[in-house]
Amino acid sequence: MPFDYAHMFAGCVAGGSSVGLSHPMDTIKVRLQTGTGYQGAMDCMLKTFQREGLGGFYKGMAFPLAATSVYNSLVFFVYQNFLTSLCGHKDRPDISDIALASMGAGAVSVSIGTPIDLIKIKLQVQTESYKKTVAALQKVGGTAGFLPAENLQMRSKSARNISTSSVAKLANPEVVLTGGAMPVRPNNQLYNGPIRCAFDTVKTNGLSGLYRGAGAMLMRDIPGYVFYFVPYEILMGALTPKDRKATWGETAFHSCLAGGTAGTISWAVTHPCDTIKSRLQADTAGKYRGVIDCVKKSIKHEGSGVFLRGFHVNALRGFPQSAALFFGYEMTMKLFENKKNTPTPVDICY
Repeated sequence: MPFDYAHMFAGCVAGGSSVGLSHPMDTIKVRLQTGTGYQGAMDCMLKTFQREGLGGFYKGMAFPLAATSVYNSLVFFVYQNFLTSLCGHKDRPDISDIALASMGAGAVSVSIGTPIDLIKIKLQVQTESYKKTVAALQKVGGTAGFLPAENLQMRSKSARNISTSSVAKLANPEVVLTGGAMPVRPNNQLYNGPIRCAFDTVKTNGLSGLYRGAGAMLMRDIPGYVFYFVPYEILMGALTPKDRKATWGETAFHSCLAGGTAGTISWAVTHPCDTIKSRLQADTAGKYRGVIDCVKKSIKHEGSGVFLRGFHVNALRGFPQSAALFFGYEMTMKLFENKKNTPTPVDICY
């Protein structure tokens, strides 16, 4: 059976349409999952706005806007072609067919999804402006993340020097001696964009560094896509007219309702695994050795409730994000249907 590449293009459109709407809430979700300085979602929003302005909510957005389009094109391509293959000559797929196709899409998506999420999260957890940090360092004779070694004789003295300089405004400055310069890393490493972030990650940890958290992402995405596509297909099957083609308006409404509901269910179910993944990928200091170590240390220091931190934001964010995702996908597929007179995925399944 030949592959249908229309799903790949529709998935690309879907990915782009979902990012702009959901990224601000995604930033809050990631910071709640990985940080300890917030008392809740509202506190996180207020502190982000006070420290970074509106731009803080869109930190790291340019990269996922492009990358998520590629990511979702792969997800929908694998899912729909796998589902069509499983259907064979059946009139409609069983729930087990949809679940298997979902698991296949989730497993394959990790190959490109892990680096995308890692870079996005590293940029999102930066709570200081890169430009302000560089400007502060330049005042004391440093450059983009470094202070001159001649001004810093030893670690303890360095800390005193920094605390009395303009860098003191930065949160928790950490100075580490490397060669002839002293890099200053407030809280997390500072990156001026996704390319620099990817380059530094590979330089420090090799290509495997881009796949940190891949195990946790598999734990999240394989069941996550089952709870994503199964409710979606069931709801779309129930909402779609049986005796005629759905109109453009009906398709738009149905895809938003079914997609949003499925997204809320999926993100709610997978939130603990998503928290572990986010913590592993935001960990630039090597605090966690792996999934199990992350779970043990998180519970030890912050209690089991840490895995539900940001739950409401994640579940709430899941509705508009997934509604926009499936809206973009279904409307694009309907365009192909009208031009080529070929059935949409819903027609194939139901």
